Amino acid sequence: MTPANPRLVDRLASEYVLGTLRGAARRRFERWRAAGGLAAERCRFWEENLMYLAKELRPIRPPAHVWQSIQTRLDLQPPARRRSVTRLVAMAASVLLVIGLATMLYWRAVSPGRLADIATISASSGALMWQIEVYGDSGRLIVHGGEGARKSAGHDYELWALPAGGAPVSLGVLPVGGSSDRNLTDAQRRALLDTAQVAVTLEQAGGSPTGQPTRTPLFVVPLRTVS
Repeated sequence: MTPANPRLVDRLASEYVLGTLRGAARRRFERWRAAGGLAAERCRFWEENLMYLAKELRPIRPPAHVWQSIQTRLDLQPPARRRSVTRLVAMAASVLLVIGLATMLYWRAVSPGRLADIATISASSGALMWQIEVYGDSGRLIVHGGEGARKSAGHDYELWALPAGGAPVSLGVLPVGGSSDRNLTDAQRRALLDTAQVAVTLEQAGGSPTGQPTRTPLFVVPLRTVS
Protein backbone atom coordinates (compact mmCIF):
# COMPACT_ATOMS: atom_id res chain seq x y z
CA MET A 1 0.00 0.00 0.00
CA THR A 2 1.44 3.41 -1.01
CA PRO A 3 2.12 5.68 2.02
CA ALA A 4 -0.14 8.70 2.41
CA ASN A 5 2.74 11.15 2.94
CA PRO A 6 3.27 12.92 -0.44
CA ARG A 7 6.70 14.28 0.56
CA LEU A 8 7.94 10.78 1.41
CA VAL A 9 6.61 9.37 -1.88
CA ASP A 10 8.24 12.22 -3.81
CA ARG A 11 11.62 11.67 -2.13
CA LEU A 12 11.50 7.94 -2.74
CA ALA A 13 10.50 8.51 -6.37
CA SER A 14 13.47 10.81 -6.95
CA GLU A 15 15.86 8.26 -5.40
CA TYR A 16 14.27 5.46 -7.45
CA VAL A 17 14.72 7.34 -10.72
CA LEU A 18 18.29 8.33 -9.81
CA GLY A 19 19.08 4.69 -8.98
CA THR A 20 20.11 5.34 -5.39
CA LEU A 21 17.14 3.46 -3.93
CA ARG A 22 18.36 -0.11 -3.44
CA GLY A 23 17.44 -3.50 -2.03
CA ALA A 24 14.12 -4.18 -0.36
CA ALA A 25 13.16 -0.49 -0.40
CA ARG A 26 13.51 -0.39 -4.21
CA ARG A 27 11.49 -3.57 -4.67
CA ARG A 28 8.75 -2.22 -2.39
CA PHE A 29 8.66 1.07 -4.30
CA GLU A 30 8.44 -0.83 -7.62
CA ARG A 31 5.24 -2.45 -6.33
CA TRP A 32 3.85 0.96 -5.40
CA ARG A 33 4.73 2.31 -8.84
CA ALA A 34 3.12 -0.65 -10.61
CA ALA A 35 -0.09 0.05 -8.70
CA GLY A 36 -0.24 3.54 -10.24
CA GLY A 37 -1.38 6.59 -8.32
CA LEU A 38 0.99 9.07 -6.69
CA ALA A 39 4.11 6.86 -6.89
CA ALA A 40 3.79 6.43 -10.65
CA GLU A 41 3.00 10.12 -11.16
CA ARG A 42 6.07 11.30 -9.18
CA CYS A 43 8.28 8.83 -11.08
CA ARG A 44 7.12 10.34 -14.36
CA PHE A 45 7.81 13.81 -12.97
CA TRP A 46 11.39 12.98 -11.98
CA GLU A 47 12.08 11.03 -15.17
CA GLU A 48 11.02 13.99 -17.31
CA ASN A 49 12.96 16.55 -15.26
CA LEU A 50 16.11 14.51 -14.84
CA MET A 51 16.06 13.59 -18.53
CA TYR A 52 15.90 17.30 -19.36
CA LEU A 53 18.89 17.99 -17.12
CA ALA A 54 20.80 15.07 -18.60
CA LYS A 55 20.37 16.49 -22.10
CA GLU A 56 22.11 19.68 -20.98
CA LEU A 57 25.19 17.81 -19.75
CA ARG A 58 28.20 17.42 -21.99
CA PRO A 59 30.51 14.43 -21.49
CA ILE A 60 34.08 15.29 -20.52
CA ARG A 61 36.91 12.81 -20.99
CA PRO A 62 39.26 12.92 -17.99
CA PRO A 63 43.00 13.06 -18.62
CA ALA A 64 44.73 9.67 -18.91
CA HIS A 65 46.78 10.27 -15.77
CA VAL A 66 43.59 10.41 -13.66
CA TRP A 67 42.72 6.76 -14.33
CA GLN A 68 46.36 5.73 -13.92
CA SER A 69 46.41 7.47 -10.54
CA ILE A 70 43.23 5.64 -9.48
CA GLN A 71 44.72 2.29 -10.51
CA THR A 72 47.90 3.02 -8.54
CA ARG A 73 46.08 4.13 -5.37
CA LEU A 74 43.69 1.15 -5.40
CA ASP A 75 46.34 -1.33 -6.54
CA LEU A 76 44.25 -2.26 -9.56
CA GLN A 77 47.15 -2.79 -11.95
CA PRO A 78 47.43 -6.62 -12.40
CA PRO A 79 50.65 -8.37 -13.44
CA ALA A 80 51.18 -8.71 -17.18
CA ARG A 81 50.80 -12.51 -17.06
CA ARG A 82 47.53 -12.27 -15.20
CA ARG A 83 46.21 -9.84 -17.79
CA SER A 84 47.18 -12.28 -20.54
CA VAL A 85 45.45 -15.22 -18.86
CA THR A 86 42.35 -13.13 -18.17
CA ARG A 87 42.24 -12.04 -21.80
CA LEU A 88 42.52 -15.64 -23.00
CA VAL A 89 39.74 -16.75 -20.66
CA ALA A 90 37.52 -13.90 -21.86
CA MET A 91 38.20 -14.79 -25.50
CA ALA A 92 37.43 -18.46 -24.86
CA ALA A 93 34.19 -17.55 -23.09
CA SER A 94 33.20 -15.33 -26.03
CA VAL A 95 33.88 -18.12 -28.52
CA LEU A 96 31.83 -20.59 -26.46
CA LEU A 97 28.99 -18.08 -26.22
CA VAL A 98 28.97 -17.57 -29.99
CA ILE A 99 29.02 -21.34 -30.59
CA GLY A 100 26.18 -21.84 -28.10
CA LEU A 101 24.03 -19.14 -29.72
CA ALA A 102 24.74 -20.48 -33.20
CA THR A 103 23.81 -24.00 -32.10
CA MET A 104 20.58 -22.80 -30.50
CA LEU A 105 19.59 -20.85 -33.62
CA TYR A 106 20.47 -23.81 -35.84
CA TRP A 107 18.32 -26.27 -33.91
CA ARG A 108 15.50 -23.74 -33.69
CA ALA A 109 15.56 -23.48 -37.49
CA VAL A 110 15.92 -27.23 -38.09
CA SER A 111 13.60 -28.58 -35.40
CA PRO A 112 9.95 -28.65 -36.58
CA GLY A 113 8.68 -27.80 -33.10
CA ARG A 114 5.99 -29.51 -31.02
CA LEU A 115 4.12 -32.41 -32.61
CA ALA A 116 0.38 -31.64 -32.44
CA ASP A 117 -1.42 -34.20 -34.67
CA ILE A 118 -0.55 -37.45 -36.38
CA ALA A 119 -2.16 -39.81 -38.91
CA THR A 120 -1.01 -43.20 -40.17
CA ILE A 121 -2.07 -44.48 -43.59
CA SER A 122 -1.47 -48.16 -44.35
CA ALA A 123 -2.21 -50.44 -47.30
CA SER A 124 -4.65 -53.36 -46.97
CA SER A 125 -1.61 -55.60 -46.54
CA GLY A 126 -0.63 -53.62 -43.47
CA ALA A 127 2.41 -52.01 -45.10
CA LEU A 128 2.93 -48.40 -44.09
CA MET A 129 2.22 -45.94 -46.89
CA TRP A 130 2.47 -42.56 -45.17
CA GLN A 131 3.02 -41.14 -41.72
CA ILE A 132 1.49 -37.66 -41.43
CA GLU A 133 2.84 -35.27 -38.75
CA VAL A 134 1.39 -31.82 -38.05
CA TYR A 135 3.43 -29.40 -35.93
CA GLY A 136 1.03 -26.81 -34.59
CA ASP A 137 3.42 -24.22 -33.17
CA SER A 138 5.62 -23.96 -36.28
CA GLY A 139 2.87 -24.65 -38.84
CA ARG A 140 4.81 -27.41 -40.56
CA LEU A 141 3.56 -30.61 -42.16
CA ILE A 142 6.02 -33.49 -42.41
CA VAL A 143 5.10 -36.62 -44.37
CA HIS A 144 7.19 -39.80 -44.27
CA GLY A 145 6.62 -42.15 -47.19
CA GLY A 146 6.62 -45.86 -46.39
CA GLU A 147 7.40 -48.95 -48.43
CA GLY A 148 3.71 -49.48 -49.19
CA ALA A 149 3.45 -46.32 -51.32
CA ARG A 150 3.87 -47.03 -55.05
CA LYS A 151 4.10 -44.52 -57.88
CA SER A 152 1.17 -44.53 -60.30
CA ALA A 153 2.17 -43.47 -63.83
CA GLY A 154 0.84 -40.02 -64.71
CA HIS A 155 -0.78 -39.56 -61.31
CA ASP A 156 0.03 -38.28 -57.82
CA TYR A 157 -1.49 -39.00 -54.43
CA GLU A 158 -2.94 -35.90 -52.78
CA LEU A 159 -3.67 -35.37 -49.08
CA TRP A 160 -6.82 -33.58 -47.92
CA ALA A 161 -8.01 -32.10 -44.64
CA LEU A 162 -11.70 -32.79 -43.99
CA PRO A 163 -12.94 -29.95 -41.76
CA ALA A 164 -16.32 -30.50 -40.13
CA GLY A 165 -19.09 -28.98 -42.23
CA GLY A 166 -16.66 -27.61 -44.82
CA ALA A 167 -15.15 -28.52 -48.17
CA PRO A 168 -11.94 -30.57 -48.30
CA VAL A 169 -8.74 -28.52 -48.19
CA SER A 170 -5.68 -29.77 -50.06
CA LEU A 171 -2.55 -30.36 -47.98
CA GLY A 172 -0.41 -31.08 -51.02
CA VAL A 173 0.90 -34.00 -53.04
CA LEU A 174 2.23 -36.95 -51.05
CA PRO A 175 5.77 -38.27 -51.55
CA VAL A 176 6.35 -41.78 -52.85
CA GLY A 177 9.43 -42.83 -50.94
CA GLY A 178 11.41 -40.41 -48.79
CA SER A 179 9.85 -37.54 -46.87
CA SER A 180 8.45 -34.08 -47.51
CA ASP A 181 8.53 -31.07 -45.21
CA ARG A 182 6.37 -28.05 -46.00
CA ASN A 183 5.00 -24.95 -44.31
CA LEU A 184 1.22 -24.85 -44.07
CA THR A 185 -0.71 -21.85 -45.30
CA ASP A 186 -3.09 -19.98 -42.99
CA ALA A 187 -6.05 -21.61 -44.75
CA GLN A 188 -4.58 -25.09 -44.26
CA ARG A 189 -3.86 -24.43 -40.60
CA ARG A 190 -7.42 -23.21 -40.00
CA ALA A 191 -8.82 -26.27 -41.75
CA LEU A 192 -6.72 -28.62 -39.63
CA LEU A 193 -7.98 -27.01 -36.42
CA ASP A 194 -11.46 -28.34 -37.27
CA THR A 195 -10.36 -31.63 -38.84
CA ALA A 196 -10.81 -35.07 -37.31
CA GLN A 197 -9.96 -37.01 -40.48
CA VAL A 198 -7.67 -36.73 -43.50
CA ALA A 199 -8.16 -38.34 -46.90
CA VAL A 200 -5.99 -39.39 -49.84
CA THR A 201 -7.09 -39.30 -53.47
CA LEU A 202 -5.34 -40.27 -56.69
CA GLU A 203 -5.15 -37.16 -58.88
CA GLN A 204 -3.48 -36.16 -62.09
CA ALA A 205 0.26 -35.41 -61.91
CA GLY A 206 0.81 -32.31 -59.77
CA GLY A 207 -2.48 -32.62 -57.92
CA SER A 208 -6.10 -31.73 -58.49
CA PRO A 209 -6.53 -28.86 -61.00
CA THR A 210 -9.79 -27.74 -59.37
CA GLY A 211 -8.67 -27.41 -55.74
CA GLN A 212 -11.13 -30.15 -54.80
CA PRO A 213 -10.90 -33.96 -55.01
CA THR A 214 -11.73 -35.24 -58.48
CA ARG A 215 -11.97 -38.89 -57.44
CA THR A 216 -13.33 -40.95 -54.59
CA PRO A 217 -10.85 -41.08 -51.69
CA LEU A 218 -8.65 -44.16 -51.52
CA PHE A 219 -8.10 -43.67 -47.79
CA VAL A 220 -9.89 -41.80 -45.01
CA VAL A 221 -8.12 -42.04 -41.65
CA PRO A 222 -8.41 -40.28 -38.30
CA LEU A 223 -6.13 -37.38 -37.43
CA ARG A 224 -5.15 -38.00 -33.82
CA THR A 225 -4.16 -35.27 -31.41
CA VAL A 226 -0.89 -35.95 -29.63
CA SER A 227 -1.23 -35.34 -25.91
